[in-house]
Amino acid sequence: MKKDPIIFATICTLLIAGITYALSFVPPLQFHPSATLFASIAVPCFAAILITYRIGVSRKLNKIMGIVTGNAEAKGTSLNGLRKETEKLLRERKEELEKIQKLERHRREFLGNISHELKTPLFHIQGYISTLAENNIEDPELVKRYLERTGESIERLIRILEDLDTISQLETEEMKSDMEPFDMVELCREVLASEESNASKKNIALILMNEYEKMAVMGDRFRIRQVLLNLVVNSIRYGKKDGETRIRLKNEGDMILTEVADNGIGIAPDHLPRLFERFYRVDKGRSRQHGGTGLGLSIVKHILETHHQAIRVMSTEGVGSVFSFHLKKAPRHSSFS
Repeated sequence: MKKDPIIFATICTLLIAGITYALSFVPPLQFHPSATLFASIAVPCFAAILITYRIGVSRKLNKIMGIVTGNAEAKGTSLNGLRKETEKLLRERKEELEKIQKLERHRREFLGNISHELKTPLFHIQGYISTLAENNIEDPELVKRYLERTGESIERLIRILEDLDTISQLETEEMKSDMEPFDMVELCREVLASEESNASKKNIALILMNEYEKMAVMGDRFRIRQVLLNLVVNSIRYGKKDGETRIRLKNEGDMILTEVADNGIGIAPDHLPRLFERFYRVDKGRSRQHGGTGLGLSIVKHILETHHQAIRVMSTEGVGSVFSFHLKKAPRHSSFS
């Protein structure tokens, strides 16, 4: 039984008893026996009816609360409590609806992007082949050029499909990570060496900054290589001529922090929240000219999630960008080649 209806009924009972007692002094009821009898019978009856009514109302409120919240055992609900719970439920439903609408917008945008990304190389392939098939071209150099461009479009199409397949496997956890200890310093050197040729085209210096000669981490070496390669390639792709790309390794407790920084064109703040979405491009035309699939940063994000880590970015337009992530240190007793 709730306390508030009992207290309320007690106050009303005392109030009525006081009024009845006062009336017993007023002529012609002064000290009349019937007034005392009325008070002794009516007051308890009134109190009992009031308590029963309040308990009934409380039970109905509990039932309504159970329907609203989905909790059949909701108890101790007042009108104020019901109002608060209803408002909370409405806020939650509104937030869920907004989230669904946002996801639907992203889904439509993704379908439009993937359609465009696939059609572009397909149209190029179709155009080059149709030109060669429908025209009697006798110039060997022109034929060779068209065939080379057709091959480039086919390779771009293959890269898009391969990246989509990689993301799909990472999202569905079909691709298992092969966790093992490896030297992060060695891996960074390997990745920078592989991109020296591309960096030299823009005279971009590749720099490795590390605190130790060796830094052992736990992870899937092949997948972390993909992460570093994507970040370094992007920094070169959008870097300024005569600029630099730096990889910095820092010892932070039981973690190793890896930063890939550049002094390139940077990224506007409004693009940062969606930077790791599939096919999201800061500059659509320029990105495609550079040959990117639009999936590299999304792959980076998913790979690091399989390592229970996150990718972070800080960027200023015209100044440059810094991408960073953590990996756990390998146990001291572990060895690697």
